[in-house]
Amino acid sequence: MSSVLLTGATGFLGSHIAEALVASGHRVRCTVRNTSDTRWIDSLEVELVELDLGATAGLEPSLADVETVIHCGGLTRARSEAEFMSVNAAGTERLVRAAASSGVERFVLISSLAARGPDGMDGPISPYGRSKAAGERSLAEHGGNMKSVTIRPGGVYGPRDSDLLPLFDLARRGWIVVPRSEAPLQPVYVGDVVSAVVAAIDSDPSETPLPVAAESRHGWPAMAQALSLAVGRRGRVIRLPAGVFWTAGLLSEFGAKITRSHPSLDRRRARDISVHAWTCDLDQTQRALPGWSPTVSIEEGLNRTAAWYRDHGWLP
Repeated sequence: MSSVLLTGATGFLGSHIAEALVASGHRVRCTVRNTSDTRWIDSLEVELVELDLGATAGLEPSLADVETVIHCGGLTRARSEAEFMSVNAAGTERLVRAAASSGVERFVLISSLAARGPDGMDGPISPYGRSKAAGERSLAEHGGNMKSVTIRPGGVYGPRDSDLLPLFDLARRGWIVVPRSEAPLQPVYVGDVVSAVVAAIDSDPSETPLPVAAESRHGWPAMAQALSLAVGRRGRVIRLPAGVFWTAGLLSEFGAKITRSHPSLDRRRARDISVHAWTCDLDQTQRALPGWSPTVSIEEGLNRTAAWYRDHGWLP
């Protein structure tokens, strides 16, 4: 088992990766900031190191004796494209350069399908997607002799994810609000992403990013039905046009500017869920990661998520 430096370990996806790495016997060093909420990893046998990827120096000590870097840290919400770029692009480049110069053997980058863009598009269409694509280029250009693997998950959901909580809460109250869009989706349960990341530690390097998503594709009506079953209540399905979601994103951005915070919903996220299709072919990933395949259906995944919400008091 290897010595792993994991960034983003206090977040939704990163905390699940940390758990899996410890369970697999890896020696894990997690980066944190002085403002990080470490509740999801406090019980794990990991080493915590304070690290600021925005700094131009000081990365090398955190990489001492590290064989593998798993870079899961980054922004999914920001006030501007410049903010996305400063963390997801420039921060990734700094970490890649430091890892290569420190003798790290392997680098696993957690990117996003947004770096590819939605179905039918030739490249990313959002500030977030462009920043993730820039991070991928940094690894390709500055990774040196490191064996590298880039994972591109689709929409990730599961326990500890707060983004979907409002939909669950509405469904519990008898209202299932989804977009009117007929575009197919391929959301992936967090456990299936984690197993792909762990598999990437021992896989051959991949010259192309590996998409990670569920086996099956769904439309919003099927998603609504699965959500209804997860909360145990047959609710009224309300399908709203894209413009409603876009307006909600705009208002959320406006409110975030006033409070100087990150918007809970922005126009990019609103457009992603209400207009575009996000699907992918998993054949390449399954060839690159022998033995990996997604195993959790949307019905089972939403059931697990709802059960976790209830167990932890997030849902009555």
